[in-house]
Amino acid sequence: MLFNSLEFLLLFVPLCVCSFYFFARYSQKAALVNLIVFSLIFYSVWNPYYLSLLLVSIGVNYIFGGLLQKHQSKILLTLAVSVNLLSIAYFKYIDFLIGTSNALFETDFMLQYVILPLGISFFTFQQISYVIECYRGEIKSRDFKSYALFVSFFPQLIAGPIVRFQEVSHQFLGERFAKLEWKNILSGLIIFSIGLSKKVFLADDIAAHASPIFAKADAGGTLNFIEAWFGSIAYSFQIYFDFSAYSDMAIGLGLMLGIALPVNFLSPYKATNIIDFWRTWHITLSRFLRDYLYFPLGGNKHGKVRRHVNLMLVMLLGGLWHGASWNFVIWGGLHGLYLMINHAIRRLSANHANLIACNKPLSIAITFILVTFAWVFFRAETLDGALHMASVMATLPDWGQISDKIILLPKLGFILFPCAVVVWMMPNSIQILQTIQTRIEKPESYRLNMPTILAAIGFAMCVYFIFAGVYSEFIYFQF
Repeated sequence: MLFNSLEFLLLFVPLCVCSFYFFARYSQKAALVNLIVFSLIFYSVWNPYYLSLLLVSIGVNYIFGGLLQKHQSKILLTLAVSVNLLSIAYFKYIDFLIGTSNALFETDFMLQYVILPLGISFFTFQQISYVIECYRGEIKSRDFKSYALFVSFFPQLIAGPIVRFQEVSHQFLGERFAKLEWKNILSGLIIFSIGLSKKVFLADDIAAHASPIFAKADAGGTLNFIEAWFGSIAYSFQIYFDFSAYSDMAIGLGLMLGIALPVNFLSPYKATNIIDFWRTWHITLSRFLRDYLYFPLGGNKHGKVRRHVNLMLVMLLGGLWHGASWNFVIWGGLHGLYLMINHAIRRLSANHANLIACNKPLSIAITFILVTFAWVFFRAETLDGALHMASVMATLPDWGQISDKIILLPKLGFILFPCAVVVWMMPNSIQILQTIQTRIEKPESYRLNMPTILAAIGFAMCVYFIFAGVYSEFIYFQF
């Protein structure tokens, strides 16, 4: 079930929210169970067969967590983490491994064509963090219902954020859980509507311009410099608004149900360097990789060379986490290289002014160009298509070959300009949310303001467009 589908918007969410607060009038436990049931329904609509996978995963990891709370055994922890990783390895990477083996060793193993369960990378990573923190003694709670909701909570189940148990468990067990607060309902609706509008009017619209160019590259067609850069920039905006939209909608849905989810997206294209980019893009994934991979590898405690090796290894694995393809590995490797260079520049310029760092617009522009170039490998379906597109973008154009395309620049700029305005000139959703929540006290004293009016209009227009069949799956659903 997609967040931007009519059945979700007009049926699932109203029923879920209303029944949640209805049961809360009688019992917090009943409200919690109601939310678990709706979350499981949400997941099973996609494929009822894989609901059993989710339930087994919840049960197995809950048992592992209990055992690790009683016995801090490294062997048991290794087994628990291995079981989770093997689950991802089978469903996500088995065909990739078979194909790579066939290519390298000229074997003839048959592909399995395993269907990737939605959200498996996200709910598995959450449970890896749970068993590790049980081993460390950081989690004492043994309430199964809270754990089941922690894993299955539908706003974050499919594409994050990657939540830690301590961030939400106290909310499930707290006195204010399931207490009807109009401040949360209204602010959640506004943020959800902002996210929905980003998806329908920006991400899906710009995708219509990016997709044909990447399809042409994947099919072996010839691109020129302007086409390649336009396609890459268009996709850069598409994935920005697509993931930003999902992150907003997840936070908005959580607020409607009185649950505060962690921020996962915070104006990453305003970052002045790659280090800051990864502190603001998919924040919870970056945190997971840092805490459970980079730090255990030694982080920066064993010298500069080891630090750079650790950075590269983490980014390569982070790239592979996004998909079973060498394109994702290259994308991760590029970001690993960017981070190594970024740290080196910081070290060299620690004691004197850096012209680039002192020029914020230039720093933002360079960071955006580097990120946009790397997105080529993330988006392209084939390695040949990605390499062709990247080579065209990295080569100085021949004026004679692109002179006839110059006339298209105003049109291309007109297409990209609205996206650029929203990215670099508008406040982000978290800033808007903070403003809204400081103004809303009681529904009867709250006066309609511009964000509320625009959100209501945006929601109505989105429903109209979706009713007309204009909607698509979120990009991060495939991971």
